[in-house]
Amino acid sequence: MSNLTIRLDPDEKSQLKAWAKVKGVSTTDYIKALVAADMAAGSPQERAAAWFRENESAIAAEADLVTNNGVPGSHLALNHPWPNAEV
Repeated sequence: MSNLTIRLDPDEKSQLKAWAKVKGVSTTDYIKALVAADMAAGSPQERAAAWFRENESAIAAEADLVTNNGVPGSHLALNHPWPNAEV
């Protein structure tokens, strides 16, 4: 499992800690339970579709940027000498 950092408004953070305390678990375990319940609520395809709907405009904007300007940093890869090349 990897780490996840969630930045919260101080008031939200204190409310979250209070809910976790009411449930008798640590804040981390409370968040893990919320995420697990959310993940179990739908199929992987439904979650992917929901993610896409939420990010569709950002994906389109990124696609337009790549279409108009190319892949960022590609000039470095295309012009980089081979490992054994004399420079």
